[in-house]
Amino acid sequence: MADEQRDAAVMDAPGKASGTVPADMACELLPPMKSQAAHAGSQVESERFQHLAELLHEVVFQLDAQGRLTVLGGAWERLTGTPVSAWRGRALLEAIHPEDRERAQALLAYTPGTPVSRQEVRVDTGGGHGVRWVELSARALATVPGEVMGTLLDVTSRRTAEEAVTTRERYLDAMVQVQRRMMGHELPDDLYSAVVEPLGHVSAASRVYVFEMHFAENGSLLASQRAEWCEPGVPPNLEDPNMHGLPFDEALRPHQSEQLQRGEPVQGQPRDFSELLAPMLEAQGVRSVLLLPMHVHGQLFGVIGFDNCREPESWGPIEVNLLSGAAGALSLALEQRTANALRMRTETTLRRTEAGVHLLIEAFPDPVLVHVGDGVLLSVNPALVQYLGFRDASELVGRHMLDLVRPEDRGAAQLHLSQALEGKSAARVVEMPLVRSDGEVVVADLVTLAVVLDGSPARITVARDFTERKRTQAQLMLTDRMASMGLLAAGIAHELNNPLAYVLSNLDFLHSAVGGVRPRMLSPEDMVELRQVLDDAREGAERMRQIVRQLRVFSRVEDGKEESVDVHAVLESVTQMAASVVRARARLVKDYGEVPLVRGNEGKLFQVFLNLLINAAHAIEEGDSEANEIRLTTRAEVGGRVMVVVSDTGQGIPPEHLRRIFDPFFTTKSSGLGTGLGLSICDTIVTALGGHISVESSVGAGTTFRVALSAAPPKAPANRPGA
Repeated sequence: MADEQRDAAVMDAPGKASGTVPADMACELLPPMKSQAAHAGSQVESERFQHLAELLHEVVFQLDAQGRLTVLGGAWERLTGTPVSAWRGRALLEAIHPEDRERAQALLAYTPGTPVSRQEVRVDTGGGHGVRWVELSARALATVPGEVMGTLLDVTSRRTAEEAVTTRERYLDAMVQVQRRMMGHELPDDLYSAVVEPLGHVSAASRVYVFEMHFAENGSLLASQRAEWCEPGVPPNLEDPNMHGLPFDEALRPHQSEQLQRGEPVQGQPRDFSELLAPMLEAQGVRSVLLLPMHVHGQLFGVIGFDNCREPESWGPIEVNLLSGAAGALSLALEQRTANALRMRTETTLRRTEAGVHLLIEAFPDPVLVHVGDGVLLSVNPALVQYLGFRDASELVGRHMLDLVRPEDRGAAQLHLSQALEGKSAARVVEMPLVRSDGEVVVADLVTLAVVLDGSPARITVARDFTERKRTQAQLMLTDRMASMGLLAAGIAHELNNPLAYVLSNLDFLHSAVGGVRPRMLSPEDMVELRQVLDDAREGAERMRQIVRQLRVFSRVEDGKEESVDVHAVLESVTQMAASVVRARARLVKDYGEVPLVRGNEGKLFQVFLNLLINAAHAIEEGDSEANEIRLTTRAEVGGRVMVVVSDTGQGIPPEHLRRIFDPFFTTKSSGLGTGLGLSICDTIVTALGGHISVESSVGAGTTFRVALSAAPPKAPANRPGA
């Protein structure tokens, strides 16, 4: 009924018997009439029709006998983006898509009296709105031969929705086909061949192919073609040697390879790709490309590629999403197949090697414990039985690991076991005392890792005897101390000689004043002077006593007792000991903050900071001390740490040496200035105290060492008498 009313309105509109309308008139339907009243009536009717045409959603039009537009409603500009005036006198068929013109021409050529005909055609005027789908309705005028009136109704949204549904259904059918094909194949090559053909048909691609990733001998990522489907007339590339071993990072631009690594599609024309790939695509007649990534076990395993050799049109979002779903399904199939194969190989390998693992444990030269649960010993090897002084392994099996340590060390041992139970990697504890069967204590490093034995989870702990290494370490520390003493010997002698000189001088003065053959009476002024002389001598003796004390602290090699240490007192002793070395090379700046006592050993910390201070001084050439600086900084850190920073303005350390700076016996100093042990021992001492040492350096800009130490626990308050 609505269509009949619309047709009646068009047929009843002014101009239905007006004769031919001149081409240069836009919306005037009636020619000028001789009667003024008739002419006025015609203008009113024309104005009404024009307003009606502008209000309608449809585009109302009228064609003359030559098919040119004589009437065109205002909705035309909303539809096409071009003004009505630009199409005055032009043929309507010019706006119709070339593929639809024949159908439109047949509809517009209907003879009078026939029912209103409708066709869906495409309109593209180049006005910026692109191709629009319209429902073209037309009817010939019976009174004016050759003239046609009609409407254009925009149906683009409906057509787009219908095409999207059709596309989705077509792709979903293809996905079902792909899934069925993958389920019937086991080898990756068969999987590829099973999917490329249906994906090629559904995507309307000219060529579909699969590339797999693999690594070259130098570690670079390569891509090689494994499967291909081509539509008739498109030459295949599977046998092309250029499609095998293609450098992945060179074939794509950086942002494209990053997109694929992130799991995102990449598409474009040949010119959008790298200088390596673009000429290949052009030589193959490719106009546009779509690449979809395949990820297996979280890594980029390959890509599915789609070539369009007909036109440079890109694939739409719906098509890309659906094709990506197919790539994801293929990735899952590959992942499942590789996971199954890996699991089968792993299970076979485990079955073959478990017996070998038991033999390995038995023959291992270091003590080994196998335990389950929270630490119950399942088995031990002969090396452990001998190490702990037992006669047979049966004396240990079934006992708990904590039975092998002293009561005061069981907390640390329990922490180690907890870390081994919770962690995914091996847990390690350094210097764990173990109790032998005769009560003697031996020290060992323990490394515990998770294993599967006889199909059940277990833990293996390897104990490395620390006794010999500790003896060697102590010897190396002594060697380093002696080397430091040798470097400082002249300065220490100078530091002792100065106070000794004025102590002797003051004693000589006292002797001459009061110890002569004929002592004289001393006046009050003499007593004041002599008292000053005695004070000076006492100050010199105290200075010598401090130097001797520092030497005693420095020489305490075997004293490994940990205590609460004032790090500022240690730094003061170190600066006094190294004063002669530093003074000739740089200014010493102290920037001390408020810090708590640290957990450590006074002698060992003395050795650490003396080594760092001497190294800082040796990094600076002698002769220009005012232009150079060595700075000692202390500050409290978050988390109960104390940071000590030793920085200098010396020559710096080259990058190739920086990574080896803590290696034993590595030194860049000239002969006679270093053993290569100092920084290695510093690292060992600080790590054993639960701290951390790090270095930053730049050639020509100096070096900074940072030593992080743990704050000492607060002392428990003393009990009051009677409490």
